[in-house]
Amino acid sequence: MYAAITNPKFTAAVRNDIVMHSIDGSFSIRKGNWKLEFCPGSGGWSPPKSNEKNPNLPVIQLYDLANDIEEKNNVEAQHPDIVKELTTLMTKYIKEGRSTPGKPQQNDGDFITERMFFLSDK
Repeated sequence: MYAAITNPKFTAAVRNDIVMHSIDGSFSIRKGNWKLEFCPGSGGWSPPKSNEKNPNLPVIQLYDLANDIEEKNNVEAQHPDIVKELTTLMTKYIKEGRSTPGKPQQNDGDFITERMFFLSDK
């Protein structure tokens, strides 16, 4: 990261993806143009809130940010391959306790079980 900040000619990707965690305990992951949210609702302060019990809200949301920066059109049903790829990647990061190269670490986070539904063996 330091090289990217201090060297204006630096062009290598610092990360291929990024994991985000919202105020309400929900996770999302972004890779390239894709952002996968593991929650119903916004995951934050704006409506609809993820903790509101609304059966009409999708459990997973996938957005193509190149074409939908406002995250208005959930394309999860049209791209199951992307959903699977990003879910597998997120699961790997959680199980390894890190998203960077190196030896797996103990994950000491307190997870909200209902937000971790995508893990096959919690």
